[in-house]
Amino acid sequence: MTMTPPRLALVMTLAAKDWRLFWADRRAAVLCFVVPVLLASVFGMVFNRPAPGATDTKLPVLIVVEGAGPFTARVAADLLASPKLDARLATRTEAVAAIPGRRPAVALVLPVGFERLAEWKFGAVGERPTLGILHHPAAATERQWAEGIATEVTMRRLAREKFGGLMGDSGEAALAAPFQVAATPVSAGAAAQFNSYSHSFCGMTLQYLLFWGMESGLVFLRERQRGVWKRTRAAPVSLGCLLAGKALSTAAIAMLQVLVTFGFGYVAFGVRVTGSFVGFVLLAVAACVLAAATGLLVAAVGGTEARARSVSILVILGVSMIGGLWLPAFLLPEWVRDTAMSLPTSWAMRGLGGVTWEGLGLRAVLPNVLVVTAFAAVFLAIAVARLKADERRLRQGTA
Repeated sequence: MTMTPPRLALVMTLAAKDWRLFWADRRAAVLCFVVPVLLASVFGMVFNRPAPGATDTKLPVLIVVEGAGPFTARVAADLLASPKLDARLATRTEAVAAIPGRRPAVALVLPVGFERLAEWKFGAVGERPTLGILHHPAAATERQWAEGIATEVTMRRLAREKFGGLMGDSGEAALAAPFQVAATPVSAGAAAQFNSYSHSFCGMTLQYLLFWGMESGLVFLRERQRGVWKRTRAAPVSLGCLLAGKALSTAAIAMLQVLVTFGFGYVAFGVRVTGSFVGFVLLAVAACVLAAATGLLVAAVGGTEARARSVSILVILGVSMIGGLWLPAFLLPEWVRDTAMSLPTSWAMRGLGGVTWEGLGLRAVLPNVLVVTAFAAVFLAIAVARLKADERRLRQGTA
Protein backbone atom coordinates (compact mmCIF):
# COMPACT_ATOMS: atom_id res chain seq x y z
CA MET A 1 0.00 0.00 0.00
CA THR A 2 1.45 3.36 -1.03
CA MET A 3 1.32 5.83 1.85
CA THR A 4 -0.01 8.96 0.13
CA PRO A 5 -0.45 12.18 2.19
CA PRO A 6 -4.22 11.64 2.70
CA ARG A 7 -3.65 8.06 3.81
CA LEU A 8 -0.78 9.14 6.06
CA ALA A 9 -3.02 11.73 7.69
CA LEU A 10 -5.70 9.06 8.17
CA VAL A 11 -3.17 6.70 9.79
CA MET A 12 -2.03 9.48 12.12
CA THR A 13 -5.65 10.21 13.05
CA LEU A 14 -6.30 6.53 13.85
CA ALA A 15 -3.10 6.34 15.89
CA ALA A 16 -4.06 9.50 17.80
CA LYS A 17 -7.44 7.92 18.62
CA ASP A 18 -5.73 4.87 20.13
CA TRP A 19 -3.30 7.16 21.97
CA ARG A 20 -6.22 8.98 23.62
CA LEU A 21 -7.87 5.69 24.53
CA PHE A 22 -4.66 4.57 26.22
CA TRP A 23 -4.58 7.67 28.43
CA ALA A 24 -8.31 7.50 29.20
CA ASP A 25 -7.55 5.15 32.11
CA ARG A 26 -4.81 7.18 33.79
CA ARG A 27 -4.08 4.70 36.57
CA ALA A 28 -3.64 1.79 34.16
CA ALA A 29 -1.46 3.96 31.93
CA VAL A 30 0.78 4.95 34.85
CA LEU A 31 1.16 1.31 35.92
CA CYS A 32 2.31 0.51 32.41
CA PHE A 33 5.41 2.60 33.17
CA VAL A 34 5.78 2.01 36.91
CA VAL A 35 5.80 -1.82 36.90
CA PRO A 36 8.85 -2.31 34.63
CA VAL A 37 10.74 0.39 36.56
CA LEU A 38 10.03 -1.31 39.90
CA LEU A 39 10.92 -4.79 38.64
CA ALA A 40 14.10 -3.55 36.96
CA SER A 41 15.15 -1.82 40.19
CA VAL A 42 14.53 -4.95 42.26
CA PHE A 43 16.36 -7.26 39.84
CA GLY A 44 19.27 -4.83 39.71
CA MET A 45 19.55 -4.76 43.50
CA VAL A 46 19.37 -8.55 43.76
CA PHE A 47 22.21 -9.14 41.28
CA ASN A 48 24.31 -6.12 42.15
CA ARG A 49 27.89 -6.98 43.11
CA PRO A 50 30.75 -4.83 44.42
CA ALA A 51 32.76 -3.13 41.71
CA PRO A 52 36.36 -4.21 41.10
CA GLY A 53 38.58 -2.71 43.77
CA ALA A 54 35.82 -2.72 46.37
CA THR A 55 35.86 -4.98 49.43
CA ASP A 56 35.91 -8.64 48.39
CA THR A 57 32.80 -10.67 49.10
CA LYS A 58 33.19 -12.99 52.08
CA LEU A 59 31.58 -16.40 52.38
CA PRO A 60 29.39 -16.70 55.49
CA VAL A 61 30.27 -19.93 57.26
CA LEU A 62 30.06 -21.59 60.66
CA ILE A 63 33.11 -23.26 62.22
CA VAL A 64 32.30 -26.35 64.31
CA VAL A 65 35.25 -27.57 66.43
CA GLU A 66 34.60 -31.05 67.80
CA GLY A 67 38.18 -32.27 68.07
CA ALA A 68 40.74 -31.20 70.66
CA GLY A 69 44.40 -30.40 70.29
CA PRO A 70 46.69 -27.48 69.46
CA PHE A 71 46.80 -28.11 65.69
CA THR A 72 42.98 -28.25 65.44
CA ALA A 73 42.71 -25.06 67.51
CA ARG A 74 45.20 -23.24 65.27
CA VAL A 75 43.38 -24.31 62.09
CA ALA A 76 40.10 -23.09 63.59
CA ALA A 77 41.74 -19.76 64.48
CA ASP A 78 43.12 -19.43 60.93
CA LEU A 79 39.66 -20.07 59.46
CA LEU A 80 38.11 -17.47 61.75
CA ALA A 81 40.79 -14.96 60.75
CA SER A 82 40.62 -15.68 57.01
CA PRO A 83 39.81 -12.54 54.97
CA LYS A 84 37.82 -14.75 52.58
CA LEU A 85 35.37 -15.97 55.22
CA ASP A 86 32.73 -14.35 57.39
CA ALA A 87 33.15 -17.06 60.01
CA ARG A 88 31.96 -17.64 63.56
CA LEU A 89 32.11 -20.54 65.95
CA ALA A 90 29.09 -22.75 66.54
CA THR A 91 28.17 -26.15 67.85
CA ARG A 92 26.99 -28.91 65.55
CA THR A 93 23.47 -28.50 66.92
CA GLU A 94 23.50 -24.78 66.12
CA ALA A 95 24.86 -25.44 62.64
CA VAL A 96 22.24 -28.09 61.85
CA ALA A 97 19.52 -25.67 62.98
CA ALA A 98 20.90 -22.72 60.97
CA ILE A 99 21.69 -24.37 57.63
CA PRO A 100 18.11 -25.21 56.52
CA GLY A 101 17.37 -21.48 56.66
CA ARG A 102 20.66 -20.70 54.85
CA ARG A 103 21.85 -18.49 57.73
CA PRO A 104 24.49 -19.43 56.71
CA ALA A 105 24.27 -22.27 54.19
CA VAL A 106 27.63 -23.91 54.99
CA ALA A 107 29.46 -25.12 58.09
CA LEU A 108 33.03 -26.47 58.32
CA VAL A 109 33.44 -29.23 60.88
CA LEU A 110 36.81 -30.10 62.48
CA PRO A 111 35.85 -33.50 63.91
CA VAL A 112 37.40 -35.72 66.53
CA GLY A 113 40.52 -37.17 64.98
CA PHE A 114 41.38 -34.10 62.92
CA GLU A 115 44.35 -33.54 65.25
CA ARG A 116 46.06 -36.58 63.67
CA LEU A 117 46.79 -34.39 60.67
CA ALA A 118 49.56 -32.77 62.74
CA GLU A 119 51.43 -36.07 62.50
CA TRP A 120 51.22 -36.21 58.72
CA LYS A 121 54.40 -37.02 56.83
CA PHE A 122 55.09 -36.49 53.16
CA GLY A 123 54.36 -39.68 51.18
CA ALA A 124 52.41 -41.26 54.01
CA VAL A 125 49.58 -43.62 53.01
CA GLY A 126 46.63 -44.96 54.92
CA GLU A 127 43.48 -43.49 56.39
CA ARG A 128 43.45 -39.70 56.49
CA PRO A 129 41.62 -37.36 58.86
CA THR A 130 38.31 -35.94 57.66
CA LEU A 131 37.25 -32.31 57.40
CA GLY A 132 33.48 -32.25 57.39
CA ILE A 133 31.24 -29.84 55.47
CA LEU A 134 27.57 -29.40 56.31
CA HIS A 135 25.65 -27.52 53.64
CA HIS A 136 22.21 -26.71 52.31
CA PRO A 137 21.17 -28.93 49.35
CA ALA A 138 20.91 -25.84 47.10
CA ALA A 139 24.29 -24.45 48.19
CA ALA A 140 26.60 -26.55 46.02
CA THR A 141 28.56 -23.48 44.89
CA GLU A 142 29.06 -22.26 48.46
CA ARG A 143 30.16 -25.76 49.47
CA GLN A 144 32.85 -25.82 46.78
CA TRP A 145 33.92 -22.32 47.76
CA ALA A 146 34.21 -23.32 51.45
CA GLU A 147 36.09 -26.52 50.56
CA GLY A 148 38.67 -24.58 48.56
CA ILE A 149 39.28 -22.03 51.32
CA ALA A 150 39.42 -24.69 54.04
CA THR A 151 41.96 -26.69 52.00
CA GLU A 152 44.12 -23.62 51.49
CA VAL A 153 44.01 -22.61 55.17
CA THR A 154 44.72 -26.14 56.41
CA MET A 155 47.64 -26.69 54.04
CA ARG A 156 49.16 -23.34 55.02
CA ARG A 157 48.91 -24.25 58.69
CA LEU A 158 50.41 -27.68 58.00
CA ALA A 159 53.31 -26.10 56.10
CA ARG A 160 54.00 -23.79 59.03
CA GLU A 161 53.98 -26.74 61.41
CA LYS A 162 56.22 -28.97 59.27
CA PHE A 163 58.56 -26.52 57.58
CA GLY A 164 58.54 -23.50 59.89
CA GLY A 165 62.14 -24.08 60.87
CA LEU A 166 63.26 -24.09 57.25
CA MET A 167 61.64 -20.78 56.28
CA GLY A 168 64.19 -18.68 58.12
CA ASP A 169 63.57 -14.95 58.14
CA SER A 170 61.20 -15.09 55.16
CA GLY A 171 58.33 -16.14 57.42
CA GLU A 172 54.87 -16.01 55.85
CA ALA A 173 56.28 -14.87 52.50
CA ALA A 174 57.68 -18.36 51.99
CA LEU A 175 54.15 -19.77 52.10
CA ALA A 176 52.81 -17.43 49.42
CA ALA A 177 51.99 -18.80 45.97
CA PRO A 178 55.02 -18.66 43.63
CA PHE A 179 52.98 -16.76 41.04
CA GLN A 180 50.58 -13.84 40.79
CA VAL A 181 47.09 -13.95 39.32
CA ALA A 182 46.26 -11.22 36.81
CA ALA A 183 42.54 -11.21 35.95
CA THR A 184 41.66 -9.18 32.86
CA PRO A 185 38.07 -8.86 31.56
CA VAL A 186 37.85 -9.43 27.80
CA SER A 187 35.03 -7.88 25.79
CA ALA A 188 34.44 -6.49 22.34
CA GLY A 189 33.86 -3.13 24.02
CA ALA A 190 36.54 -1.00 25.61
CA ALA A 191 36.78 -1.19 29.43
CA ALA A 192 33.51 -3.13 29.71
CA GLN A 193 32.27 -3.71 33.25
CA PHE A 194 29.13 -5.70 34.02
CA ASN A 195 26.38 -3.53 35.51
CA SER A 196 23.46 -5.42 37.03
CA TYR A 197 21.20 -2.37 36.77
CA SER A 198 21.93 -1.96 33.06
CA HIS A 199 21.09 -5.62 32.53
CA SER A 200 17.89 -5.49 34.56
CA PHE A 201 16.62 -2.28 32.94
CA CYS A 202 17.31 -3.68 29.46
CA GLY A 203 15.59 -6.96 30.31
CA MET A 204 12.50 -5.57 32.04
CA THR A 205 12.05 -2.92 29.35
CA LEU A 206 12.02 -5.58 26.63
CA GLN A 207 9.69 -7.86 28.59
CA TYR A 208 7.15 -5.13 29.22
CA LEU A 209 7.31 -3.91 25.65
CA LEU A 210 6.07 -7.38 24.72
CA PHE A 211 3.42 -7.24 27.45
CA TRP A 212 2.28 -3.86 26.15
CA GLY A 213 2.14 -5.29 22.64
CA MET A 214 0.05 -8.17 23.98
CA GLU A 215 -2.33 -5.78 25.76
CA SER A 216 -2.70 -3.67 22.62
CA GLY A 217 -3.45 -6.80 20.63
CA LEU A 218 -6.07 -7.91 23.16
CA VAL A 219 -7.80 -4.53 22.86
CA PHE A 220 -7.80 -4.93 19.08
CA LEU A 221 -9.11 -8.48 19.43
CA ARG A 222 -11.90 -7.22 21.69
CA GLU A 223 -12.84 -4.58 19.12
CA ARG A 224 -12.99 -7.20 16.36
CA GLN A 225 -15.33 -9.37 18.42
CA ARG A 226 -17.70 -6.50 19.10
CA GLY A 227 -19.67 -4.07 16.99
CA VAL A 228 -16.91 -1.46 17.13
CA TRP A 229 -14.93 -3.22 14.42
CA LYS A 230 -17.94 -3.61 12.12
CA ARG A 231 -18.73 0.09 12.40
CA THR A 232 -15.09 0.95 11.75
CA ARG A 233 -14.94 -1.31 8.69
CA ALA A 234 -18.13 0.26 7.36
CA ALA A 235 -16.26 3.56 7.10
CA PRO A 236 -14.31 4.33 3.91
CA VAL A 237 -11.02 3.25 5.53
CA SER A 238 -8.84 0.49 4.14
CA LEU A 239 -7.70 -2.40 6.31
CA GLY A 240 -4.10 -1.38 5.70
CA CYS A 241 -4.69 2.09 7.18
CA LEU A 242 -6.41 0.60 10.23
CA LEU A 243 -3.56 -1.81 10.88
CA ALA A 244 -0.94 0.88 10.29
CA GLY A 245 -2.71 3.15 12.80
CA LYS A 246 -2.83 0.36 15.39
CA ALA A 247 0.84 -0.48 14.88
CA LEU A 248 1.90 3.17 15.01
CA SER A 249 0.08 3.90 18.27
CA THR A 250 1.42 0.73 19.89
CA ALA A 251 5.00 1.49 18.81
CA ALA A 252 4.71 5.12 19.97
CA ILE A 253 3.58 4.14 23.47
CA ALA A 254 6.28 1.46 23.53
CA MET A 255 8.89 4.10 22.72
CA LEU A 256 7.57 6.22 25.58
CA GLN A 257 8.03 3.19 27.84
CA VAL A 258 11.64 2.93 26.72
CA LEU A 259 12.26 6.62 27.43
CA VAL A 260 10.65 6.53 30.88
CA THR A 261 12.32 3.28 31.98
CA PHE A 262 15.82 4.13 30.84
CA GLY A 263 15.39 7.72 32.01
CA PHE A 264 14.64 6.49 35.52
CA GLY A 265 17.54 4.04 35.31
CA TYR A 266 19.87 6.86 34.33
CA VAL A 267 18.77 9.18 37.14
CA ALA A 268 18.47 6.59 39.93
CA PHE A 269 21.11 3.97 39.12
CA GLY A 270 23.46 5.49 36.57
CA VAL A 271 22.35 3.31 33.65
CA ARG A 272 24.11 4.80 30.64
CA VAL A 273 24.68 4.18 26.96
CA THR A 274 28.46 3.67 26.96
CA GLY A 275 28.58 2.44 23.37
CA SER A 276 26.89 3.61 20.19
CA PHE A 277 23.94 5.91 20.89
CA VAL A 278 22.74 5.42 17.31
CA GLY A 279 22.84 1.67 17.91
CA PHE A 280 20.76 2.12 21.07
CA VAL A 281 18.15 4.17 19.18
CA LEU A 282 17.96 1.62 16.37
CA LEU A 283 17.55 -1.25 18.84
CA ALA A 284 14.86 0.68 20.73
CA VAL A 285 12.96 1.36 17.50
CA ALA A 286 13.29 -2.27 16.41
CA ALA A 287 12.03 -3.48 19.81
CA CYS A 288 9.07 -1.10 19.65
CA VAL A 289 8.17 -2.32 16.15
CA LEU A 290 8.48 -5.88 17.48
CA ALA A 291 6.00 -4.98 20.25
CA ALA A 292 3.56 -3.57 17.69
CA ALA A 293 3.94 -6.65 15.49
CA THR A 294 3.38 -8.89 18.52
CA GLY A 295 0.14 -7.04 19.25
CA LEU A 296 -1.19 -7.50 15.72
CA LEU A 297 -0.16 -11.16 15.81
CA VAL A 298 -2.06 -11.70 19.06
CA ALA A 299 -5.14 -10.07 17.54
CA ALA A 300 -4.83 -12.13 14.36
CA VAL A 301 -4.29 -15.62 15.77
CA GLY A 302 -5.45 -15.27 19.37
CA GLY A 303 -8.98 -16.64 18.95
CA THR A 304 -10.90 -15.63 22.09
CA GLU A 305 -9.58 -12.93 24.38
CA ALA A 306 -9.21 -15.24 27.38
CA ARG A 307 -7.31 -17.85 25.40
CA ALA A 308 -5.13 -15.24 23.73
CA ARG A 309 -4.21 -13.69 27.09
CA SER A 310 -3.25 -17.00 28.71
CA VAL A 311 -1.16 -18.20 25.78
CA SER A 312 0.49 -14.81 25.29
CA ILE A 313 1.53 -14.50 28.94
CA LEU A 314 2.99 -18.00 28.85
CA VAL A 315 4.92 -17.32 25.65
CA ILE A 316 6.20 -13.90 26.76
CA LEU A 317 7.41 -15.19 30.12
CA GLY A 318 9.05 -18.15 28.38
CA VAL A 319 10.93 -16.13 25.78
CA SER A 320 11.89 -13.60 28.47
CA MET A 321 13.39 -16.24 30.74
CA ILE A 322 15.14 -18.18 27.97
CA GLY A 323 16.25 -15.00 26.23
CA GLY A 324 18.18 -13.85 29.31
CA LEU A 325 15.89 -10.94 30.21
CA TRP A 326 15.62 -12.05 33.84
CA LEU A 327 19.05 -13.51 34.58
CA PRO A 328 22.48 -12.82 33.08
CA ALA A 329 23.15 -15.37 30.33
CA PHE A 330 26.16 -16.90 32.12
CA LEU A 331 23.82 -18.15 34.87
CA LEU A 332 21.76 -20.16 32.37
CA PRO A 333 22.55 -23.71 31.20
CA GLU A 334 24.39 -24.04 27.90
CA TRP A 335 21.40 -25.58 26.11
CA VAL A 336 19.27 -22.61 27.15
CA ARG A 337 21.86 -20.17 25.80
CA ASP A 338 21.95 -22.08 22.50
CA THR A 339 18.15 -22.16 22.26
CA ALA A 340 17.97 -18.43 23.02
CA MET A 341 19.71 -17.58 19.77
CA SER A 342 16.51 -18.50 17.93
CA LEU A 343 14.50 -15.89 19.84
CA PRO A 344 14.20 -12.15 19.13
CA THR A 345 14.39 -11.38 22.85
CA SER A 346 17.91 -12.79 23.07
CA TRP A 347 19.15 -10.73 20.12
CA ALA A 348 17.52 -7.58 21.46
CA MET A 349 18.90 -8.19 24.96
CA ARG A 350 22.43 -8.79 23.71
CA GLY A 351 22.27 -5.71 21.57
CA LEU A 352 21.00 -3.44 24.35
CA GLY A 353 23.52 -4.87 26.78
CA GLY A 354 26.22 -4.27 24.20
CA VAL A 355 25.47 -0.56 23.80
CA THR A 356 24.87 0.06 27.51
CA TRP A 357 27.40 -1.63 29.81
CA GLU A 358 29.67 -3.31 27.21
CA GLY A 359 30.35 -0.15 25.23
CA LEU A 360 29.96 -1.73 21.77
CA GLY A 361 29.86 0.32 18.59
CA LEU A 362 27.22 0.47 15.89
CA ARG A 363 28.87 -2.15 13.67
CA ALA A 364 28.92 -4.68 16.53
CA VAL A 365 25.18 -4.38 17.30
CA LEU A 366 23.90 -3.90 13.76
CA PRO A 367 23.29 -7.67 13.32
CA ASN A 368 21.10 -7.56 16.46
CA VAL A 369 19.08 -4.70 14.99
CA LEU A 370 18.60 -6.57 11.73
CA VAL A 371 17.55 -9.82 13.41
CA VAL A 372 15.00 -8.11 15.69
CA THR A 373 13.65 -6.17 12.70
CA ALA A 374 13.40 -9.38 10.68
CA PHE A 375 11.37 -11.06 13.44
CA ALA A 376 9.08 -8.02 13.56
CA ALA A 377 8.62 -8.15 9.78
CA VAL A 378 7.73 -11.85 9.90
CA PHE A 379 5.21 -11.28 12.72
CA LEU A 380 3.67 -8.39 10.80
CA ALA A 381 3.44 -10.41 7.60
CA ILE A 382 1.71 -13.30 9.38
CA ALA A 383 -0.68 -10.97 11.20
CA VAL A 384 -1.63 -8.99 8.09
CA ALA A 385 -2.12 -12.14 6.01
CA ARG A 386 -4.34 -13.70 8.69
CA LEU A 387 -6.38 -10.53 9.21
CA LYS A 388 -6.92 -10.10 5.47
CA ALA A 389 -8.05 -13.71 5.21
CA ASP A 390 -10.50 -13.15 8.07
CA GLU A 391 -11.83 -10.05 6.31
CA ARG A 392 -12.41 -11.98 3.09
CA ARG A 393 -14.30 -14.72 4.93
CA LEU A 394 -16.35 -12.09 6.74
CA ARG A 395 -17.34 -10.38 3.50
CA GLN A 396 -18.18 -13.73 1.89
CA GLY A 397 -20.30 -14.69 4.90
CA THR A 398 -18.21 -17.76 5.77
CA ALA A 399 -16.64 -16.44 9.00
